[in-house]
Amino acid sequence: MYHFQRLVVLWLASWPLSRLYRLSDLIFLLVYHIIRYRRTLVRGNLIRSFPDRSLREIISIEKDYYRYLGDQFVETIKAFKMNDQELRERVRFENPEVLEGLFEKGQSIMHLLGHHANWEWYAKILAMHMKHTLWFVYKPLNQDGFEQLLAGMRQSHGTEVVPMKEVSRRLNAGLQKPVCCYFGADQSPTAHNRFMWIPFLHQPTAVFLGAEELAKRHNLAVVYGSMRRKKRGYYTITLEKLTECPTEMGPGEITRWHSAALERLLQEQPQYWLWSHNRWKLNPKQHHGALPEIYPNMQTTV
Repeated sequence: MYHFQRLVVLWLASWPLSRLYRLSDLIFLLVYHIIRYRRTLVRGNLIRSFPDRSLREIISIEKDYYRYLGDQFVETIKAFKMNDQELRERVRFENPEVLEGLFEKGQSIMHLLGHHANWEWYAKILAMHMKHTLWFVYKPLNQDGFEQLLAGMRQSHGTEVVPMKEVSRRLNAGLQKPVCCYFGADQSPTAHNRFMWIPFLHQPTAVFLGAEELAKRHNLAVVYGSMRRKKRGYYTITLEKLTECPTEMGPGEITRWHSAALERLLQEQPQYWLWSHNRWKLNPKQHHGALPEIYPNMQTTV
């Protein structure tokens, strides 16, 4: 199965993007109108997240999201054979000097982002713009062939694919040069993870604390990246540096900061986030989170 998937992926990756986008248009018709993939979940997430928008606006965002889902899929396929020059033309960094300054100081980075726009292209262009060793931090979901293919594709320009549970051990083992931990921090935690409740998109939201705790434990500078889509196949990336001294930040402050940055981005471009993910599966009445002693009134105020 792995070898079959690899052949199909590499064959599709050889297509020009213009042709792949026609395939994306067909995917939209199939997924949205025929399969109706998770439409109830997506509609509910959007209605709760944007209570000030009309149903017509919600449906418009919903359709744009499913259109982009197809685009994101074919763009990820294209990444297997996209050359550096084409990627540089399609993804522009607004302020890469943020990373350069931290490297000159010899400081490693906790680079936070959300699953907004094309995070696969983001990782590849990030590796091309930085002197740090890039660690693509991920949570293994399964062992199917496509995940193995993705892991191979992500390892370009010296990027290393690192399971989340191994990050702390590898940081403790010592580094030959500073690293940048590329961390999608907006996934829904499980009831067994350490998390806190915050108001996010007009609803109580459980937010994973792992990134903040790693940053403080290993003194990683905290940087957030926002990726915006300018038009089909073209993006810009803007970096924001929160701190070079994470231990000076209060409990939960880093987590609230990157969640607020993501929320501002979603208000601006909501259609490019992963709305079909069951982001709000935890219930604040049943799951109390990890910091009740710090936020004793959080359960009632959110």
